[in-house]
Parts: sequence; structure tokens; C-alpha cells
Amino acid sequence: MTQETTSYILQGGLNLVTPAIRTPAGHVIAGKNYEPDVRGYTRTQGFERYDGRPKPSEASYSLLNFDAGTAAIAEGDTVTGATSSATGEALIDAVITSGSYVGNDAAGYLILTNVTGTFQDDENLQVSAATKSVADGPATNRGADNDTDDTTWIRDAIETLRADIGVVPGSGRIRGVWAYGGNFWAFRDNAGGTAAVMHKATTSGWTAQDLGREIAFTSGGTTEIASQDTITGATSGATAVVERVLVTSGTWAAGDAAGRFILSGQTGTFQAENLDVGGTGNLATIAANSTAITLVAGGRYEFVNHNFFGAASLRRMYGCDGANKAFEWDGSVYVPLVTGMATDTPAHITDHKNHLFLSFAGGSVQHSSITTPYEWNVVTGAGEIGLGQEVTGFLSDTQGLLTIFGRNKVSFLYGNDSSDWNLDVLTDDAGAVEWTSQKIGLGLYMDDIGVRSLNPTDKFGDFQIGTTTKMVEPIFRSKKKASITPTASLRIRSRDQYRLFWSDGTGLTLYFGRKNPEILPFDLGMTVYAACSSEDASGNEVLFFGSDDGYVYQLDSGTSFDGAAIPAFLRLPFNHLGNPTYDTRFHKATLEVDAATGTEIAVIAEFSYADDDVPPLESLAFSVQGGGGFWDEDNWDEFVWSAAVEGLAEVHIDGIGRNISIGVISNAIYEEPHTVHGLTLHYSFRKLRR
Repeated sequence: MTQETTSYILQGGLNLVTPAIRTPAGHVIAGKNYEPDVRGYTRTQGFERYDGRPKPSEASYSLLNFDAGTAAIAEGDTVTGATSSATGEALIDAVITSGSYVGNDAAGYLILTNVTGTFQDDENLQVSAATKSVADGPATNRGADNDTDDTTWIRDAIETLRADIGVVPGSGRIRGVWAYGGNFWAFRDNAGGTAAVMHKATTSGWTAQDLGREIAFTSGGTTEIASQDTITGATSGATAVVERVLVTSGTWAAGDAAGRFILSGQTGTFQAENLDVGGTGNLATIAANSTAITLVAGGRYEFVNHNFFGAASLRRMYGCDGANKAFEWDGSVYVPLVTGMATDTPAHITDHKNHLFLSFAGGSVQHSSITTPYEWNVVTGAGEIGLGQEVTGFLSDTQGLLTIFGRNKVSFLYGNDSSDWNLDVLTDDAGAVEWTSQKIGLGLYMDDIGVRSLNPTDKFGDFQIGTTTKMVEPIFRSKKKASITPTASLRIRSRDQYRLFWSDGTGLTLYFGRKNPEILPFDLGMTVYAACSSEDASGNEVLFFGSDDGYVYQLDSGTSFDGAAIPAFLRLPFNHLGNPTYDTRFHKATLEVDAATGTEIAVIAEFSYADDDVPPLESLAFSVQGGGGFWDEDNWDEFVWSAAVEGLAEVHIDGIGRNISIGVISNAIYEEPHTVHGLTLHYSFRKLRR
């Protein structure tokens, strides 16, 4: 019979609820580690460990020729140019192409990674200040003269950099990770599990932060002690710089101010005494020496960055963890925020209408005075709102509203400040699971049924709730039955995505770039306990998470799961081509793929709903290359010269069945993600089954 062809766009995501006979051909009936995006289904990007040093995905190597060699340079040696001070780490033992070390005339080449500076021709090459050879020309980035060596050395460089990156010092899981001020911060319990420690990612790895000291005071008069004043103990002679002044009662003007100073640079030991500033005595009184600011172990951190003070330089980081006081951090000064609660350990935090909002046990929601996160006094505009059940999260600025989630309630806070707040209940039948709410559209969160969205009705300010995960409802049911719980969620603005993470290391990617949400599952192979979406110093969106192995990882970075292969597959629906009762001979399947050079995928096929009597097509592997471009329309270095604009994976099938399901398999460490976006089937109808 005459062959026919039909083509499909691959989109729609995972569909576990539509009957097989009606499932659209571009949907997916099973999959792992692919995600829906604007062009089709893209293999999940990798993740890699991070501590502030160069990332594995940024690794490269340089080839540096040498001569006059007198001694060997070995793998792992740090090579320094005696004149230029350039440095690099030897990836392999120096390769000699002529001469010998014995004859002091060895010549050859070095393969270096982690190169800093520029090596100069004819400078001495030293290891630990001892000259080993002389540079013969400048270093050449990726200077291999064949593809095999280039591939070997670049992969060696990647793994060398990976091994250099360390865990956040301490024990247990990562308690929190965040980006602020162009830097990245992580919290983890100390080695003994007795306290939490804040760390900063630096060029030498994670570095513990000194949180400073604090001291309680009462005013000695009406003269105010201000930030950056140096206080001196009138009796002890101890000194310190005042970084913050937190007045918790009274005023300086009335001479009855009381509160705390946050100090840095203390010398000596304060005692019960008066404090002097610049020769003026008795400005405040203290009862004892200052104490170091420390953190209790065991919390789960949540953060927000906000500027309450107006000046561009005063945007600061705020956080809480359910075990310690909330805090403010500006990169060097840590300020515990005292709200006056008997148990002052808030669990959730947000900013709204220039107030800092915190949640406490028992359903208490408290906010600071407007523009003053240090003040929690009702006289100056602070206040408390009762939700009626435990708070599980906030979403700020939903059409100018604050959404407050309970485990079985969703409420909206209207108004501008404590003089006109009004709390309305949207629903008290179901609420948000902790750590799952994200600001996408008007808000997304997970409840007992699935992921829900907040949608406006025609009447401004009124909302309805819709479930966005109906197509994958069986997944939520099975997770709940197995007591697998959500651990984190992320919003990825650049990709119109929401990602939900479960305690077994799996999760879902929801894509909102088309009319209906599209969903595909992933499996990272490790549990995400803390996650953040933020920006780096250049304004690029960056994603991080911490796990129970002590590492912080950057998501959507690198080509592997931190050095392990990414196992990925897609299973397309059983397609009957509009004739479900006909036997059909399937001749060929052609997948359209966007792929980098050397990408390898495998294609399989099953027939007649995987009937045992109809043998499947055995897996066929292909090397697919797309990524071509159009001359004078694409940017140089962004397409593959001489490559096709679209990659094709053509599979000769020669199978007979009532329908066909195509599967795509990938398992790679060093390949960039590829996108599968189209399928063409070649077929001919055989006979009607009676």
C-alpha cells in the first residue's frame, strides 16, 4: 500500500488521565528529566556544586610549550611564571617531545587548568619557587591539535575543578541558602550540631561569618548615641563601634530610651558601667559585658531582600528560621530583630507595603512599624493579625494584597497599614503545604490535591482557586500514599516555570508559557532541603539548593548531575493515526531535535499498547547534530558551522500494530541539553481487525 506521513508538534506535557485512545500525539505518557519549554521537550539541565570558586562548567585548559627543562612537572603541581606571576594547575604530567631532564634540554608541553594571569615567552616556570623549565611562547587556550585530546583534557579540567569545591563546613543538611548583594550565603549547623553558622561563598570557598556582639543599654540622658559612634566604658576603658541602635522602649528625647547596641571591633571587656562617646560621659548605662551573637541549631531558613530606608545602598537581607530571632544582614552587620514575643522564633517572612511581616506559632502574624523593621511597637504602627491556624507561608503584592497561607486556609490582607488592615478568607477548606508557595502570576501553591493557582474573577479583588496539575493527579496521589512530602519549590522567571521538589529527590516542572500548563517529572537523585531563585552581580537569574550532604549546588548549571550522568527518557502516546481498529505498518519515524555537536540519543518503539505478541523495536542509538544557523542572521559562536538548522533522528521501524509509541532515551555526562520538538511518522494501513 502507498506510504503516508503525518507530523506532530511535541508539546502538552505529561498526560496520565486522558484515555489512551484519545491522548493527543504530542503529549507524553511517561518521562524523566525532560522539561517542557517554548520549543518542545528539553532534557533537564545539570547541577553542580558551588562554593564561590570557579564552577566545573567554567573549566578550560591551556597548552603551554616549554624548553630548557631540568626537572619534571607532575600532575597537580601549581606552576607559576617567575616574571608574570601567572599560575596554573598541571592537569597531567609534563609531556616531553625532545631532549631530557638529565641533559637540561627537555622540551615539550604542559596542560594547565585554573589559569590566572598571562604566561610570558622565555620566563622561568616554577613549582614551589624552584625553576623546572622555561616557557616557549604564550599559553594557548584549548590548544589541542585533535578532537580526542581536546575532549580528554576539557573533561579532566571539569572534574579537577569539581574536586576543588568543598562542602559548607559543619554537619547535617544545609539549613538555608540565599543571594544578596551579589554574594551567596549558606547556613549549616556546626560540626557538633550545637549551633548554626552563617557562611559566605568566596574565591577560597565557604567562609564563616562573624555575627558581631550586642549589649543592652538604658539612656543616661537626652543625648543620642548613633550608629558609627565609638563607645568607651567609663570604668573598664573597653571600646567598640556601634553599628546599630535598636530602641525597644522610651525615647532619647525623653531621656528614657532603652534597647540594644549592635557592636563591632570591641577591645577590652565592658562591665556594669556608664558609656562615654568622644569625651562626653554618662550617655548610657550597661549592666554587663556585651555578648557574642550566636545562632541555635536546627532551623529552616527563609529570606527576603528589601529596602525599608530609601537610599539605594540600604537594601538589606532579612531572614528567619523558626529557631532563632529574625534578623537583618547587610553583608557585615548582623542584627537580631526583637519583636517582644515570649517565644521570638518566627518561621516565615516577607515584606509588604514597607512592613516586615513574620509568622509565629499559633497562627500569629506580626508586622513591624512602617519603614522601620527594628520597631515592633503598636504605638509606632506595628501590629498583630490572627490567622486561626498555623501559617505555612506568605505571598506579597498579589494585586496589592498579602496572601497568608495556612495548612487549611487561604486569606488575603487588604489595606495599607495597621489603621485599615482587613483580613478576608478565600477558603478554609484547603491551604498550602509549607515551602510550596511561589509568586507566579497571582500565586501558586500545593495543597492535598495538587498545585493550585490564584485567579482573579471579574470583580476586582475577588479570586478563585484552580488546580493546574489535573493531568498528573495520579502522581500526587501516589506520593501522598507513600508519605513522600514536598521539601521546596522554585520560581524560574526566565523559563516561565515552577518547580516542586519532593523528599525522595523527585519533582515536577510546570511550564506556563502556553495556554495550559505543561508538566514533566524529574529525578535529581538527591533531596532538596533549601532552595532559592535570585540574581547574580550581573543580573542573571541563578538557582541554588542545599542537600543533606553539606554541599550547595547551582541548578541549571553544567551538563551533569554533579559529575554523574543525567538519565532521561520520554514515552510518547500510543498513536493509532485516526484508525484504532486497523493494523498499520510503520515504516519510519523522524524526530526533529535541537542538539549540540555529538549529542547521542536512542529511540525505541512499542506497538499495540506494548502487546507481548508484537515485538518492540530494539533501541537504536543516534548521534544527532543540529544547531546550524543562517549566514548573516545568527551571531558568530552561537551556531555550528556547516550543521543543519535542525537535527534529525531517523529510525527505520518496519513494525506492524494497531498503534505505535515512540520513546526517546538519553544518558550523558558532558552533553549540553537537547530539545525534541517534532515527530513525523511514515506508515501504511494494512487491514481492518474484525
